[in-house]
Amino acid sequence: MFGFLNKGEIEDQMAEWLAHPNEFGVRPRTIKYKRTFKGTLVGQGKVKIHLVEYVMPDGTKGRGFVNGSLTWAFLGDNINDIEDNDLLLGYCGWATLFPLMQSGGAQTKFISNGEEACYVALKQSQGVSDVKIVARYKIGDAEFFEFTGTADGQSVKGAGNTEADITFNADQPQYHLPQIYFLLGFESIDSMK
Repeated sequence: MFGFLNKGEIEDQMAEWLAHPNEFGVRPRTIKYKRTFKGTLVGQGKVKIHLVEYVMPDGTKGRGFVNGSLTWAFLGDNINDIEDNDLLLGYCGWATLFPLMQSGGAQTKFISNGEEACYVALKQSQGVSDVKIVARYKIGDAEFFEFTGTADGQSVKGAGNTEADITFNADQPQYHLPQIYFLLGFESIDSMK
């Protein structure tokens, strides 16, 4: 059921990650395997991604993913309000971007070939005002942008380019993670169940 890892190994791997000095620095008070997602990711092939939930000694509750060497948990306000499937989407986007950032395969400082101006114009034509580009990513020849703005009197955040786009309102829990994660999650998942 758990692939190469059993339930205890999955929980222990997440506990060790949480105990790392760059994370909480201590093991969780409780940790529980929740489920395994099985699917295919573009460029990675077949994967098994294990979801666990935990409670830290200070009472902080969270969920995280174990997938080989890419163990990760998202921290912060409202993250626990994100549904499991949507959080998996964010994780898959992070798991796509993180190795590219580490290897230099994703650039964050570049001069746009015109895509940035076209994307801002697209968002404005969709009724988003006060569009501000807050992050830039160039992966291969593709340019992606994260933005903030206002739509229908509400704060919005999103990511994309003129070919792919995602936007969340301030009342959606996904608003509280980098939007590029969700966009790249959509782009990276070939199939998942």
